Amino acid sequence: MFFDPGITEALRNALPWAGAFFRAITELGSELFYVALIMVGYWTYRKRDSVITAYVLLVSVVTNYWLKLAIANPRPDPSYWYPGVEATNYSTPSGHAQNSSMLFGWIALKARRVWMTILAVVLVFLIGISRVYLGVHYLGDVVLGWGIGIISVLVLYKLEDPVTRFVSRYRQEYLAIAMFLLGLVLTAVSAYLVPQPPGDNFGALGGLIMGVAVAFPLEDRYVKFSVEPPGGQKWRLVLRITIGFVMVIGAMIGLSGVLPSANVWLRSVRYFLVVLLGGFVWPAIFKRLNL
Repeated sequence: MFFDPGITEALRNALPWAGAFFRAITELGSELFYVALIMVGYWTYRKRDSVITAYVLLVSVVTNYWLKLAIANPRPDPSYWYPGVEATNYSTPSGHAQNSSMLFGWIALKARRVWMTILAVVLVFLIGISRVYLGVHYLGDVVLGWGIGIISVLVLYKLEDPVTRFVSRYRQEYLAIAMFLLGLVLTAVSAYLVPQPPGDNFGALGGLIMGVAVAFPLEDRYVKFSVEPPGGQKWRLVLRITIGFVMVIGAMIGLSGVLPSANVWLRSVRYFLVVLLGGFVWPAIFKRLNL
């Protein structure tokens, strides 16, 4: 039952009007949206919390990649895919379901607000169901993704304090080097020692790991910008977000021609540069510009 593509047809028959709605909802579970959300928090709200949230997201997307590779369950036949929707990699577990469970679950746990918990539950549910409606996942993929995400985020929440105490014993530079090397090694393993999943590779995730390892420590050491705008003028925060998104998304698109996704290493370099731009270069610029 859980791996019956007929569930997709049943959903569409029950909700024939919901195609555009679920196409929009599913974007709230995309990695690009998550990166944007973390950057907004980092530029304008809480730097430390945003960095920790980035680590939580990395744990989710990296484990999901390797779980999919290990299980290697093909996606539903493309004939079930909603018009205009594309999907890469394997099917099980659903990355959208797992990542949304971990990210929004983490935010809800840290916020400790009833409204945030309700919003997180609604978003996670809708994002997961959108993948079934759009025909790119089986219901079983989504349920498994939810389960892994919920269990993982609860474990990480319990481990936050002991891990923070352990990390505080070491110099930040050493931890950054270790994390950078981890991203480098995982990228090499994915490139040379394991088969590539359909239409995908580890380059983006490797670049994100290495970018986070470098960008945030550099900012903390050399920039130290304040999330509070000069004079408390909120329009400066709007400019931070607007110009920052133009720069980051522009770099992501503009570099795709010379650093294409089809090549693992070139893709990793592109994502590394994008995170470096958003986490270090742009904060240095807007501090200099008094934004």
